[in-house]
Parts: sequence; structure tokens; C-alpha cells
Amino acid sequence: MDSDRSLSDQAQAFVKSVQIDVEAIKAVSGHDRHNENERITNTSNSHRNANGRRSFSSISSRDEDNTTRTTSFIQSSFPLEEIPRNFYHRETLKSINGEGNVNGDNEDNEDDEAAKIMLNHVERRGSLNITNLLAERANAIESIAWLGRHVPQVVMKDLSREVIRLHKHEASELDMPCANEYRAALLFIDISGFTKLSLLLELESFSKTINSYFQKIVDEVTSHGGDVLKFAGDAIFAEWRIKVKQEPHQTLKEEREEIDRCVHKAASCGASVVAKCSDYPVLHEGDNGLPIAMLNVHCGLAFGSMAAVHVGNDYSRREFLILGETIDQVTKACSAATYGELFASVEAYDILQGTTAQKMRFSITKQKKKVSDPVLIASKNQYFFVKKKQRSFKGRTWRPLPLKEYIIPFDAMDITSLRYLQKMLSFYVHPVVVRDDKFRPNIIGDAQQTQERQRSEVELRSVYTIFIKPIIKAELTSDPNENKNLYKLLNDTLNLVTSILDSFKGHLRQFIVDDKGVILIATFGLRGSTSPNMATERVLPASRIVHYALQNELGINNFVGVTLGKVYCGIVGGIKRHEYAVLGPSVNLSARLLGMANHPGILVDDTVRQEATSWGNFLPFPPMKAKGYADLVPVYQPLTAREARWGKVNPHFVGRRDEMNNLCNLAKNMAMAKGPAQIFFVWGESGSGKSDFLVQTVALTRKALISIRKAVVVLRHIGSDGDSLVPFSTFRSIFRDLLAEPTIGDNSSIPSKFSKNDSASVRDRDWESMSLSSISTLNTSKIASNERLNEICTELQAPRGFIQIVGYHLLGHGMKNTISNSKEKTPVLDEIVDFMAKVFIHCTSHANLTVVALDDMHHTDNMSWRVIQKIFETGENILFVCGSRPTTSRKLNIDDDFWKSLNGIHKKSMRFHELHIGPLDQSEITEMAAIALSCKKRDVDVQFTKDIFDHTRGMPHFAAQALKICKKKSLCERLSNNKIGWRKGTGEFKMLFSTLDELLLQRIDDLDDFTRKVLHLASVLGHTFKMSDIIGISEQVLSIADNDKMEHTLKIGISLDNAVEEGIIEESVRDTVNVSKVMTRRLSRVSIPSLTVSRRASKTSLPSLSDLYREEKNDDSLGASKQSYQFCHDTWRQKILSLLLDSYKQDIHRHAASAIESEISDLEEVNYRTKMKLFRHLKESGNKSKSTELALNVGKNFMYLGLNLHSIRVFEDALDVWHKDKNSDNDDTVAGFSCQVIESLDESDLISLIKLQTALGQALGTLDRKKESAQAFEDALEVFSEAPVSAEIRNRSVLFPIYSGLFFLLKYGGMIEPGQELAYEHNLVTNFVEETRLNGDPVHYSRSLAMQGEFYSRQGQYEDAIFCHERLKRTYNVDQHSALVIENYATDRSAQNFGITANCLYRLGRVEEALDIADTVLSDMLPKMDPKNVHNSMIMMYPLLWILKNEKMAEKAVTAMEEFVFEPFRQHFGNKGKTPLLPLYKPIKALFTIAMYLEGQVEVIDESMISWALEPASPISVSKNFDTAMANFGRCGSSIGAEICLHLSKYTKSEDTRKELMAKGWKLCQTAMETANKCGSHQTTYFETKPIYDEYVSLNNKSDEE
Repeated sequence: MDSDRSLSDQAQAFVKSVQIDVEAIKAVSGHDRHNENERITNTSNSHRNANGRRSFSSISSRDEDNTTRTTSFIQSSFPLEEIPRNFYHRETLKSINGEGNVNGDNEDNEDDEAAKIMLNHVERRGSLNITNLLAERANAIESIAWLGRHVPQVVMKDLSREVIRLHKHEASELDMPCANEYRAALLFIDISGFTKLSLLLELESFSKTINSYFQKIVDEVTSHGGDVLKFAGDAIFAEWRIKVKQEPHQTLKEEREEIDRCVHKAASCGASVVAKCSDYPVLHEGDNGLPIAMLNVHCGLAFGSMAAVHVGNDYSRREFLILGETIDQVTKACSAATYGELFASVEAYDILQGTTAQKMRFSITKQKKKVSDPVLIASKNQYFFVKKKQRSFKGRTWRPLPLKEYIIPFDAMDITSLRYLQKMLSFYVHPVVVRDDKFRPNIIGDAQQTQERQRSEVELRSVYTIFIKPIIKAELTSDPNENKNLYKLLNDTLNLVTSILDSFKGHLRQFIVDDKGVILIATFGLRGSTSPNMATERVLPASRIVHYALQNELGINNFVGVTLGKVYCGIVGGIKRHEYAVLGPSVNLSARLLGMANHPGILVDDTVRQEATSWGNFLPFPPMKAKGYADLVPVYQPLTAREARWGKVNPHFVGRRDEMNNLCNLAKNMAMAKGPAQIFFVWGESGSGKSDFLVQTVALTRKALISIRKAVVVLRHIGSDGDSLVPFSTFRSIFRDLLAEPTIGDNSSIPSKFSKNDSASVRDRDWESMSLSSISTLNTSKIASNERLNEICTELQAPRGFIQIVGYHLLGHGMKNTISNSKEKTPVLDEIVDFMAKVFIHCTSHANLTVVALDDMHHTDNMSWRVIQKIFETGENILFVCGSRPTTSRKLNIDDDFWKSLNGIHKKSMRFHELHIGPLDQSEITEMAAIALSCKKRDVDVQFTKDIFDHTRGMPHFAAQALKICKKKSLCERLSNNKIGWRKGTGEFKMLFSTLDELLLQRIDDLDDFTRKVLHLASVLGHTFKMSDIIGISEQVLSIADNDKMEHTLKIGISLDNAVEEGIIEESVRDTVNVSKVMTRRLSRVSIPSLTVSRRASKTSLPSLSDLYREEKNDDSLGASKQSYQFCHDTWRQKILSLLLDSYKQDIHRHAASAIESEISDLEEVNYRTKMKLFRHLKESGNKSKSTELALNVGKNFMYLGLNLHSIRVFEDALDVWHKDKNSDNDDTVAGFSCQVIESLDESDLISLIKLQTALGQALGTLDRKKESAQAFEDALEVFSEAPVSAEIRNRSVLFPIYSGLFFLLKYGGMIEPGQELAYEHNLVTNFVEETRLNGDPVHYSRSLAMQGEFYSRQGQYEDAIFCHERLKRTYNVDQHSALVIENYATDRSAQNFGITANCLYRLGRVEEALDIADTVLSDMLPKMDPKNVHNSMIMMYPLLWILKNEKMAEKAVTAMEEFVFEPFRQHFGNKGKTPLLPLYKPIKALFTIAMYLEGQVEVIDESMISWALEPASPISVSKNFDTAMANFGRCGSSIGAEICLHLSKYTKSEDTRKELMAKGWKLCQTAMETANKCGSHQTTYFETKPIYDEYVSLNNKSDEE
């Protein structure tokens, strides 16, 4: 390049080269840039700067020559501060292009500098890059122009100024919320007719019509200088803002003139709108253009102070709100207007009427001077204000000027600023518009192109519309701080709602504040927010979380309305100003739902209910009338399965006010500060209203805590039949709810502030995963709770086996195989209880208070009580609210010590509270009567109330049923004293029902026959039952033919609906989705005769059809099996059951059991709850064999888990089946069984019964209930000996565990009368050996020989014991038989005989033989044993320890103990594990450490051993029973402690310590010697204890002498 050539010439050459890329730019930007006039008009209308020069933004597309392209390139490529300001002037650009120097040499120098920068950039990046940069800038401007049409001009101004300030580093980003207070005239234009029109026109015609209509209105607003603020559905807000001059002194006169101007403009606009847009005919495109509908408007005008508030965040969504009393003024004025009228508020009217008439442009006529209500100022036919003669104002004739469009200063923005402006602007625009703009940019053009784009994006879609109404008092005050708090609350509300919607892929349509309050409108189903099962998996969960999050996070009560329907989705408005909207009847209905009386929080329409697959239940509300719907619209409250189980709040609850307040105050006080957990017990007989009281009180408590901004978690459970047999049954539902809803929904609240600084915390929260507890029936819920349980277990270091046992078997999470190597891990019950409490506390620790509401606690199992106890002892701010029948009628399965502590120390410390619910008084019964009869309390006749009170004894449930009868039978009428009392002729009726049973019977008798049969089946199935079970069982019980099943199913559905209407049952889980489709499909193939069952409900959907579901089981959309019901009160079920014959009930149970069995492929894969349900049906059906078999399966599993009380309950329940055949107490019995039963037993039944009694004896023995255990064993032997069929049984191995169990009990004493033990035991052992010898099984035979050898050893008959061992060695093989012995006898008793025999040899002085056996055990046998079975290993080694110790082999003993006992225990059980001989672990280790010291193998003894030995709770002190048991194996525990103390007393140098050790040791030694004497002087324990005792005696005597 020539160096003499000027930079301007070089720039000119570059511009010409840029022209080559024009077509490339067109291709990238998507249209011909020479057709941009309409776009440029919107965003950059021609205007001149202060120097009279046209700025870059004024250059139209027709003028977009080389200079414009150069400017665009420079702006997009360089920071503004590097480019001279003059470079943007057209004159300067001309000089660059060689058109002369306009402003002198300085400008030439600046131009050269700019051109130099430009050329350097070209050389560095190339021409193609320039083209891309030009296209990118053009794209950004096009997008801003399009998005800008969706927001008011004031928003564009605010955003543009923010961008420029940021670019110039003059300010930081706007802090949200950003508010600006001002004064303005506000016009509200309300349009009617859209809803009807949407039902008449096709989509394209409807879109064209409404937007043409909107265009007329928008044109009127803009032509009168107004700014359209909001499209609020089918209404428009427009403002004329008062301009405040920048000069410091604006005269009052100028201010008044500005106010007059704005109000007059708005009034003129409103008058023009009602004149031009009222009675607007919509013509049909055919039929000669006849009108098919009429559109209309009515308007309101107001003036006053307002606040413009930007709310939202800088990452997803913002909204522009207007606040102030002016909004109330304008909506009140509009409400006063009818179609075709414009009303002005008092404030606007005063301005129009004015005090400076000579300066006004209008004069008011036909109106009074002073008014207090809105005033009519115009109608469609005439103005009530007229123009005066046009006057000159400062040299100009005044007329309304069109809105001066805001000119976006693009020339002051680089590409980064443009992108930022585009991004910020997109936050104010509907996500669908932003998405479309992103994927289809730069197609904006002239008006025709804009209309085409609007039409192309219009759709008619099925959309879920959600109206959310937070109860916020959005009023401005004179206090700036209060206003700031209001802005902040609105900002937090928007951020919270949008965060949740974003998580569920929903859209926020609008956030608005008007006369109806604060409203947020959300949608699901628009482009970008569709998914399968939207109602169940997204819409309802999102609605619930929004509802509860607003309450809990921000303390805002709110109402939510959800609807589904076909709606118009697309742009509404004019070409230059419009918004994306959804219009249709369902949208109007959603808004109407917010105004329902007694709104529960969330309401939905019937369409949503039908689409909500697998949702819990829908509680019907009174139907409502809505625009666009021919009939009344059914309305429902969605309830989760948990809420449906718990019960609904009764708005007409009577009585107990003080009691509820007391409990509520207790909860509030607990939530105010950290404190220990508390229990509040509510006692009440059946029918006393206990359950209703709990429901009401829990709801009141939750509401009270939310009102004081306290985070509350509410968990609920109702006990039911069979729960007492299922471990942790109470926490099954609580844990599932807790795990599925970790931090939100009904369960929780975490106070937080969603300001800009911490908004990320809202954005980052996984709202979607927080919803799943709402859908407790969904598989996704189970998956989510499973994953969370795994995470918590990992985080809190769960004990071994926790997830497998608790997660799968007890909580039913389907996680049986989630833990690897689960076979190597043994669950420890106490650890599981502790960890469940730990998980509970962990999951609720964020709350100020956790309320655990538990009803019918008399059904609660003892393991659930243990978890409650642990939470009570370790948790903080947890309130258990428990309901139960009095303990006099139903005993609680609670630990006696815990119950005593609750009623003792904890009641005194105010941690345990009780309330006894009694009957209502007569005044409260009167109140109930007034509610039932729909009258006032004073209108109820006193005698009527007294009769109800006397006959129901004030019991609420009884009284409620009596009042229902009275109303249903029309037994009341208005009396002559104007009171409502008994109808004449019903005097004798008053005494018909002296009891609740009689009253219920009357209600049942009033039902039709088929409905009663359905209720018979339901009552047998349980308190809760499935409709599919009723259908399947009734088909079998009633022998329904295949061709009649369709009619039968429909009749069942109708009958259940009748029972629901009667208040006998209620739906707990409802699934009606696709039922109508199935009905249609089936009815088209089946002819159904007229049904004989009357349907009481006039317009309720038919229930699901079980057999149809069975046929269509592969259709995942069908789920009738989830449709469940429950009895409203247990008295209904019990009364219906009392009417049935036992044989009929057994038949029903038999079919129910068969139905469950048909679904089970592997019993081991079934959780305990299902097993117990099956057991109950088998038991009640009288199936002895199957119920016994299942009881053994479940009971033994419970025993393995340490759930011995549960196993005993199961075994005893199973035995009840065998006892039922006993006719009377005087019948002859065998071990408590009828002789007839014993004689009728076949071989399999006898074996089952013996196994059951044996298992019961074993379970009782583990709980140290020795006499009961022995009785169970002896009963089993008696049954076997008396049963005739026993003579035919050759394999008598079923008896072997009985012998083993009795032998075990004999060692502890107390089982047999003194003096008879030896003969009893000898006979028992002899029979056992003979039975096993005849049986021939080496497993059982070796066990019996081991028992015989142990017997002889305890009697001092050592040679006989050794002889038994020799026979055992010839029979027993550790490799083949050890595992089988353990399987049959829980531990390897055969292997344990080796240690006992070594002891016998040692007593006989055959030391080497004894040591040989010890080597065999340590080297050959123990390495082959299951390392987890440390109890077995310890018993095998225990007799050998004392031989090794006496032979100075303490180190060898310690090494073996460490290898086979201590280390395996730590590995498999952990530090908190338990095993029967655990109390001896530390004492043995201590004693053998001392022995090693005495042998010279250890130099010193740790001094801490002395302090440990002197601890009061030191394990060297054991129980007498434990001493007796261990003495049989060689040495009692007390003797170990005594020897430890003896040696330590010699070791310590402290005289005081020595005396303490001697005193404690002597006491232990005396206990040990007492035990040894009982065992006999021939016993090993005597030989081991006597030397220690003698030494203590010697030392004590020596001390006495000193």
C-alpha cells in the first residue's frame, strides 16, 4: 500500500471492498436489508442531534450506503473509547468517503485515526470476519427491535440507559427490585366477547379478528401519546406519565399544565376508544358477512401516584409492575362503566373539571361540581366533555400528539452492549417468544411481514393454566422503608415462583398487580414445556410446591387455581405493541377458582383431575358457573395419598377451641427456640372425635407457625389393623414421605431471602426432586426416595444391613439388592433403631419445628415405639402429637420403662402432655345442629337439641350421624315458636336410636341390597381397600358369569359412589384417568342392560373398571388398582362386620388370600407388610396349614433381625387358628387344643403345628421368658405324643429342636421343681439321643451326643462325657455338618462339645490330651467356621481359655481370641454391635493381659485398666443368670472380675486404690463362689473359683490382723 496515500483514501477503498460482502450479510441475517424501513422506524426513527446532524440511528435502510456499513463495522469491532466521537457523524463519514472536509483539520486527524484503527483491524482479521461481525450486529438489533414490541417503552428506556451506563462504567447492574415512583394518568380498557368468539371462529379467523381489534385500540393509545403497559388477558393498561423537568425549579403552574395535559390526553383516548370500538361487529367470512358476535369495551380513567417496579433477577426472568392506589381508582371506575362507557375516578374528574379553566382544553358539562364516586365522562354516542375553542399555547395550537417512540441509542453501544441489552430484554418477554426469536431471528420487516409472523406463531393447544394469588397487601404508603419491603417481597415472590416453574419446565405468562391483588399466571403445555403425564409429574407437583414454598419460604398465604383446556396461544395486540398471551374459557376458569369460598389452597377443574394419573385423591367442591361452559364446572381439591389418608379439615368443626389453642401455643413456643422433643397425647374413645381433633389441630398449628415465619415440617400417619405385627410400620409411611420431600411441600420450609446476592440459592435448588412426595404412588417417587435413602446412608455411615433390612423389608423401598456383599453384613437391631432416629433428625433439622401427628397409636408396633423413644431422647424441636384409645381398652406396645418415665420425670419437666377428649356439651351439640340444619344456633329448638344430646351422650360422631338421619328423613321443621325442632308426628321416632349401633344399622338398612353386599366385602378386606379387590373377590363370591362382569363392575362403581355420598366410606386414592376412554371402548363391544342400582350422584364420573384394567394391563395409562377407599370411621366397619356370618367372612378372606398369592412368584421377595396382609387373610379364612407356614417364614425372619416380640405375636396369632375349633372351656384339651383338632391332624398339619410351637418356645427363650418358653416346648411334645398320626411319622426330626431348647433352659434353672431337675434332664437327654439315633441323621445325632456329653460333664461324670465325645467324633465332620447344625440349632453345639471334653480331660489330669483337643479346635475347626458367628466361636473357645491360662499359654489364648472373636466382631458388627457374650470380651482381654504380665510376656500393665475396673458400670460385674450360664462352660463371669481385681490390687502402689479393688473383688468373688457351689464341687467353675476365693479370704484375714 502506498505510504503517501491518505488514511481517508485507504478507508474509502476499504468501504468499497466491503460492498462485495453485502449479499453474504443478507444471507446471514435472513432478509434483504434494503427492506428494513419498518424495523428502523420502530427502533431508530430519523432524528437529529443537538448540532443538527443526523445520527447513525436516523439513517434509514434506503440510505444505508457504504458509510453506514463502515459505521456498523466500527461499532461492532472496536471499543467506543478508541473511536473519536465525531466519527459517528454523517459529515465525518462523508469526509472519510472522500466527500470533503466539513469541520476542519482536527476532524481530518480524527478521521484518519479512526480509519487507521479500522484498517489495522481489517489486516488483522480479514474481510470475512468483518462480514460476520456486521451480520451479528444486525441480528442483535433485529432481535431487540422484535422483543421491544413486547414491553412498554418505559422498559426500553430503563434498559437502554442501564446498558449505556454499564458500558461507560458509570453504574453497576440494576439491583432487583428497582423502583421509580411517579404520577400519571392511567387508562384501563376492558374488552368483552373474546371468550364467546373463541368458541365460534377458527383459529386463524379468531387471531385475525382479535388482533385487528387490538390494533385499533393500540393505535388510539399511541396516537394520543400513551404507553401500553400491560395486556392483562382481554384488557389493557395504558399510561400518560407526568414529565418532570430537569431544571431545579419547575413552577406549580407548569406542573399543573403538565397534569392537565396528561389527563386530557388519556380522557380523549378513552373517549375515542369507546366511540370507535364499542358494539364492534365480528362478521362471518361466509353468509354475506353477517355478524356472528359483538366485541365491546368499557373504560376507566384515573390519576395519581404510582410506582414502576422492575422485579426478577439477572439470569432467567423479570417483570415490570405498576403499583399504587391509581390502579384501584381506575378499576373501580371501569367497573362502574357499562359497555361503551368511559368513567373517570374522582381524582381524574377533579382535574378535568379543573380550577384553571382558561388554560384547559376541555370543559366538563352535565356533571355536578363535587362527586364521591366515578363519573361518566364519555359514551359510545357522545362526550360529556367537549372541546373548547382551540387556543394557542406558547405559539402553537394544542392537539393530542402521538407517542414519541423512544429511539434506542444503538450508536452508543458496541456489540457486547447490544448482546447484554438483548439478553436483559428477553427476561421481560414470554419464553415462547424468546425461544422463537432465538431459532428464527431477523424476519421482522414491514407491517405485513409482522402480521404474517404473528399469524404463523398462533396455535390452539391444550394448555394447563395456573393462576397463583399471593395474599400480599400491595399498597404504597408514605413510609419509604415499607415500600421498599413491599418491592422486596414482590421480587422474592417472582424469583421463587419462576425458579420452581423452571425446574418443572413450566412458563410464567405474567405477573401483575391490579384490583384483584397480586396475580401470577403460569402455563404448562406451550412450546418448550410439554412432556408425558404433565398433570401428575409436573403441573400438580409444581403447583403444590409453589403453594407451600410461598407459605413456608416467604410466609405468604396464597391460593392456586389449575385448569386444562384448549386455548388460543399467540400474540395479542397491535403491530408495534403486543404481548404473548393465552386466551380461552379455561383461562377464565382458572382465575375464577381463586375466588371459591372456603378455598383450601389449591383447586383444579375436572379436566385436570381426569388427566392426573396416579395422583392421590381429589376432594370434590361445589361446582361453579364459568364463562364458556354450558354446565356447572366440577371443582376439586387435589390431595396426595398421605393427605387423603389423614383426613380433611372441617371448616365447621365444633368445640375443643381451648384445647386446640393450648396445643397450638405449645408448638409456637417450641418453634421460637431450641429445646428437647416433646409428646402430646390425646386420649379418646371411639366416636369421641379424637381423629377430627388431631386433623383440625395439626392444620391450625401449621398455619400458626407459617404466620410467624417459622419453618415447619408436618408428618402424619394413621395406624391400622395389622400394624402391630409389622416392624416399624409407623415409620414406613413417614420415612417414605420424608425421603420423597426432603425440603419443601407440605413437609418443610426454609426461610430465605431471594435478593440478588443470594438468588443463586433459589436457582440452584432442585425443586423438581422436592415434589415427588406429593406423588407417593408414582414409581418415580420410589426411585427418588430410594436414591435419597442411599445418599443419607452414605453420608451418615449407616450400620451394616440398614438399607436391605429397613429400606426393603420394612419400608418397602424395593432395594433388596442395593448393597453389595450384603450377605457378609449382619444387622444389629439397636443400631437400626438408632440410625432411623438419626435419619429422621437429619432430614428435619432445618425446620424450626417438626410436628409428627400419629393417630390410632394403639396399633403401633413396639419397634416404631423404640424409634419414637430414641427421637424423643435425642431430637430437638420435634413435637409428637399422638392419638389413641384409652389404655384401659387398648394397651400400647410401648416399653414399660419408657412409659413410666413419660408419666414420671418427663411429665414433671413438661415434656409429656396428656389430653382426654370427652363428650361435647349441649351448647356445642346445638352448634352442630345449626350447621347440619343450615340455620343459626339461636334458631334450633332446645328440646330437639336436648334429645340429640341425651341419646348420643354428647359423642360427636354419634351426634353427627343422628343429625344426618334427621335431615335425610325430614324429621325437622319450623315450629310455631319460629324454632327448628321435631316435625309433628315424629315424637315416637326420637327414642328409636338409643345407641350408636342402632343408628348406624338404620343408615345401613337404608342402602340398596347390592351396595350393602359391596360394603360387606369391603369391611372384611380392612379399613382401607382397593376397588379392584372388591371387583375380583365379588366375582368369585357372587359367582358372576363372564358375560355379566361388565354390568357387575359398573354396579360396584355406582355402589361405592353411593357409600361415599352416604359418608360411610371415602376415597383415599383416586385414579380416574382414561376411564371414560376405556368405558367407550368397552361399551362399544358390550350391551349393558339397565342397572338396578340407583346412582345418587347426578354428575360424577364412573369409577375405574378392574376387569377392564386386567384385560388392558399392558396399557400403562390405566391404573384402576390404585383406586382405593377407606371407611370414614371404624365404627362403620365394625358394625358391618358384626352383621356377617363367620362362614361368609371366611369365604371372602379365602378369595382375598388367593388374589394376593396369585401375584407372588417368590415369597422371599415380598416385603413384610404384604406378607402380614396375606397372613391375616389366611388366618381369618381358617387355612391352618398355609397361615402356619407363612407365620414360620415371617417369624423366623423377625427373630434373625432381633424382632423377637414381633415373632412371638406372629406365632401366637397363628396358633389362634388352631385354638378356634375349641367349642367351650369345658371341652377336653391337649396342650390347650381341642381333642377333636388333635385327632383330626394329618402328618403335614401335625408337623406344622409342632414347628410353630417350637418356634414360639425359641422366641420366648431369647427374651428370658423361660417358663413360657419351656411350656411351649412341652406343649409341642404333648401334642406329638397324643396325636394318633404321630405313630405313622418315621422322621421325627421335628422334635429335635424341642429337646435342644428344653436342655438349654434347664441350664438356667427355674424351669423344673427343685429336686426333679436331674431326673427330668437325664430322661430328656436319653430320649433325644435315642430319637436321633433312630433317625440316623448325623447332624441331629451329633447334636444329641453333644447334649449328653454336656449333661455328664456338669454332673462330674467325666468318663461318660468323654465316651459320648468319642461317639460324636465318629459321627461329626466339621466340613460336612457344621453349617447344617447351625441351620437347625442356631449354633454348632456339636463342635462346642470339643471344648467341654477338653475340660473333662483336664479335670482328670490328662493335660496333654486336653491340649491336643485345644490345638484341634484352634487349628482345624475354628478356621472353617463362619467368622460372623462369633458367638459360636466364643463358646467353642471358652472352656479352652482356662486350660491355656493354667498352662501358662495366655499369649496363645489372646492370639486365638483376637483372630476368631475380637477382630471378626469388629469387622461384622462394628463398635456398637451386640452379641450374647459381649460383656465378657473386655474382662477376658484384661485378665489375659495380666496373665501375660505375670508370665513375663508383658512388661507393664496399663494404669487405665485400674480405673476401668473400678467404674460402677464396668463389665466385670455381670448378672446372676449370666454367671449361671457361663459356669456350665468352665467359669462364671464374676470369677473373672474377682481375679482381675485381685491381681490389680497387688499391682497398684496406691493403698486407697488397693482397698477399693479388694472390696470390689471380694464382692464379686463371693458371688462367683455362690454360683460355683450351686454347680457343684465337681464342676470346672468351682475349681477355677475356689483358689481365688481362698486367696481373698487369706488377704482379708491378714488385713484384719494388721
